[in-house]
Amino acid sequence: MLIAPRAGTHTRHSGNLPPRTLLFLLAAVALFCPCASLAQTAADSSVTLLWTATGDDGNVGNASYYDIRYKIVGIASADTATWWSTATKVLPMPTPHAPGTPDSMLVRGLLPLTTYYFIIRVADEVPNWSGYSNLAVRTTSGSDVTAPRAVTDLAVTATTGTSMSLRWTAPGDDGGTGTAASYDIRYSTSAITSANWGTAVQATGEPAPAVAGTQQTFTITGLNPSRTYYVAIRASDEMPNVSALSNVPSGTTLDTIPPAPVHDLSLDPDSGTIDPVVSAAEYVVASNAR
Repeated sequence: MLIAPRAGTHTRHSGNLPPRTLLFLLAAVALFCPCASLAQTAADSSVTLLWTATGDDGNVGNASYYDIRYKIVGIASADTATWWSTATKVLPMPTPHAPGTPDSMLVRGLLPLTTYYFIIRVADEVPNWSGYSNLAVRTTSGSDVTAPRAVTDLAVTATTGTSMSLRWTAPGDDGGTGTAASYDIRYSTSAITSANWGTAVQATGEPAPAVAGTQQTFTITGLNPSRTYYVAIRASDEMPNVSALSNVPSGTTLDTIPPAPVHDLSLDPDSGTIDPVVSAAEYVVASNAR
């Protein structure tokens, strides 16, 4: 059974309760809910895990080890073993207390405003390992001050007379982790820098950011033929924190404008004697060519 306080709440106890009474109440909760674990956020983007100690043999005797792991994604298709094998291990681990005793672990160094999933296992001295605990879930508190990572592989992959196709790798929400909230793609006939970013033309219809590491594409339309354009992209998170400027590739639209037709073709009257028969034939040919 999973117990977790709602976002923005913290586990509190009354200052009127003496320590022994509080410990007795915690122990009582442990006896009625021996498999419960709880994740509680702290203001510094840490999470406090709370659970009830089990034993060495079932619920008898002291266990020897804990193994606590976490990820920022949940368990897919009930495949806990795969999730566990790729999860991050919490270090250092606390030493198990006597069965029925409340145990806890403060996990530091987590990203703010990020949802974490935790599981714990227990082992004896052999070690024989317990099954997986319930999944404790908590979103950390704090202010998100980390911008998405700058795109560094923006590339022009194709052009037509009026369009330019782009490809890049999606950055994250916090650096290279997670999913950003939006893109701002701009283009100009001059090289784009941070200084002139505001004067570049903003594209419309940019795609929503994908999970970090995903290849994404977009086509800018409405361009002029036979012209060189520079393009750049910036990503923002939900705050919004805005990434640094990407690399700035360029591409030249195709020359699709043909020469204008001649409309004033005539004969030079001083070019010599005109053969009526030949002149008539040439006139027919010229007329058919129009």
